[in-house]
Amino acid sequence: MQCIRTPSLNTGKEFVGQIDRNSYDLPPLMKIQSILNTTFAAIALFLSHSVAIAANALSWEQTTIEENADIGQAEVNAYYAFTNTSDSTITITKTSASCGCTIPSLEKDTYAPGESGKLLATFDIGSRVGNQHKEITVETQESGSTQSYKLILNVDIPQLIQLKRRALLWKIGEDASAKDCEIEIHSKHPMTITGVFSKVANDAESNFIFEIVELKPNHQYLLRITPKDASKKTRETCYLTSPNDTEDHLRTFPIYAWIR
Repeated sequence: MQCIRTPSLNTGKEFVGQIDRNSYDLPPLMKIQSILNTTFAAIALFLSHSVAIAANALSWEQTTIEENADIGQAEVNAYYAFTNTSDSTITITKTSASCGCTIPSLEKDTYAPGESGKLLATFDIGSRVGNQHKEITVETQESGSTQSYKLILNVDIPQLIQLKRRALLWKIGEDASAKDCEIEIHSKHPMTITGVFSKVANDAESNFIFEIVELKPNHQYLLRITPKDASKKTRETCYLTSPNDTEDHLRTFPIYAWIR
């Protein structure tokens, strides 16, 4: 058997049956690691820079607004001021709200570097009462990527009166005994309840007797309703009346008396 002898370029020694690895032009391991580290560092720097631009492009003076509405107020307008703090032009592509009762609007959609603007959120109160939480979403196009911001609108809507029982029901043929509806007036808007207006179909005579009982002047009352005849089906809607209710707010609080 013939042996193959290959000279070693580094040591001058001969190795039988082996090929010298140094005969190939391969880069050293440390050089490869250095190239990879440099590449990864560049990618990380680019990504972090892009995220920083997206996160800081629009700077908002406040993202949460708290409002206290007045009784009878129709709507609440909240203004969210912002500034484009980036080096690029920002375009607001979409605004939306968590409820159809809230409408966000802008004077324009595109803002140059350093330019400021305001977003107006108009909240329609309607028949809503109590604490209302609404969210507004703002979507932008920033440096080729999409960014979104969330704004909060909290509105406290006072309720003029609270009715403990809004519907008083009797079964046909049951005892025509009186039933009560407790009334509590808002502490900041006292008023005197003096009577009841009953809405009857075809202007017929009411089948109920209404009585107002004063528990605490200007604040707590009792509406006592007694059927005149519990043997027939009846459905009536009534409203409290007050000389202090000059804007007819009490008409938004119907009370129902039914025999069925």
